[in-house]
Amino acid sequence: SSAASDVYKRQVHMRKAEFQEILAKAVAGSSDALEKILNMYMPLIEKHSIIDGKLDEDCKQHILWQVISSIYKFRQ
Repeated sequence: SSAASDVYKRQVHMRKAEFQEILAKAVAGSSDALEKILNMYMPLIEKHSIIDGKLDEDCKQHILWQVISSIYKFRQ
């Protein structure tokens, strides 16, 4: 799938250490780092938010909330 492929390409171009650094900053509370992660995965999030052929904003918001909550759970 195109969205998943786009995410994979971005991940491949980003070194593992760079992603880990961004994730650590997001876990520590950096809104910029969190935004980078969400932008990286947005094509995949939007792909999984399509219901009956249309982007469902409620579904997209739900997925975004789940991703953000999961990242913040690492703080504990």
